[in-house]
Amino acid sequence: MIRSTVLILASFALAVNCYECMNNTVVINAPSDISKPVFYPDGWDGQSSTPQISENQQCVMTINVPTGYYATVTFYKHFTEPGGYLYFPSRKIELLQNDDYNPYIFPSPMVKINIGTDNRNDVMNQFGFKVVYSKYPTLEKNIINIDLGSPPVAAKPSEKLTTFVGDRNSMMSLMGFTMADNSKNYLLRQTAIFGGDSTDSTYIGSLSQILNSQQILTTYGNKISVYTFGLDKLIDYPLFMGQNQVDTMGLLKYNGANCPSTGNCNVTLNGNWGAHVVVVTSYDGPETIKSFDSFPDTGVLNVYENNVSNTTCIATLNKFNYLQQLPLQVNGNMKFYELRAGGVYNMVVTRDTSRASRHQI
Repeated sequence: MIRSTVLILASFALAVNCYECMNNTVVINAPSDISKPVFYPDGWDGQSSTPQISENQQCVMTINVPTGYYATVTFYKHFTEPGGYLYFPSRKIELLQNDDYNPYIFPSPMVKINIGTDNRNDVMNQFGFKVVYSKYPTLEKNIINIDLGSPPVAAKPSEKLTTFVGDRNSMMSLMGFTMADNSKNYLLRQTAIFGGDSTDSTYIGSLSQILNSQQILTTYGNKISVYTFGLDKLIDYPLFMGQNQVDTMGLLKYNGANCPSTGNCNVTLNGNWGAHVVVVTSYDGPETIKSFDSFPDTGVLNVYENNVSNTTCIATLNKFNYLQQLPLQVNGNMKFYELRAGGVYNMVVTRDTSRASRHQI
């Protein structure tokens, strides 16, 4: 009897101050005083504990962002079961993680949030968010011309709007780089990619989205722009690269990898389902391939310096010859690792000459 009473009281306590949004579409608009943050749910100020959401809810929320502005949104979410998704105008979907307070940046026109809870009343699900609206500063442009048949051009984050411009009537491709420190990947949420030459152009994604997919983002025009919202103060290595779309045709996965200047670096080439994969490192100095975790029977790895062509290929590795070619030094300001056939390859490389031997840990 006592145990039953405790359970009833506990359930009652969880239900107190819970909010509901069942069958309710919530719309958040910029306030008249743009300097003031907006909190959801209404009445929460971000200082007290995160509000509890009632059981059996299905909530759809839209954060509208006016033209010329962007929204910095911090989510406060703790659910007992996985759930909660972001829906972008670019048709990308991203899962909201528990207790992840690193902010997102959302350009105009909007982002949708979908969260749901089950019919259990004996668990605590907490959810809320804070929105801060900001006006874009007057931006200078860093224009990078891209020619058909040329290798990609890598770019670091900049206080300017970086715009890749291709030949007339061409289309542009954009690829992302991994972070040198994977624990900092959340910073890539604070980027925006536009299908044109200004922040008023159509928002088509973020560096976080294209890095997670390892796929190519392509525009239907000859211009694509990236704005990095102050990341130039934190990062001094390439985060993205642009290339003519024709030169990226046939590649299922194409991305860049950043490695630290010392120690070993793991570079993954995921060729599952027979994918044609290219991974690029942009570093004006030698790096050495030391080893592979494994080398599947069907795989062929071509290594190029500066560009992908017959004359710049310095090695072709397969199951039967790769050990004899390691360690392999690769020069040039860009290194291309092209995987053909299937399998997942974890390649260990280093830029530290003291560790260049494959026997060095």
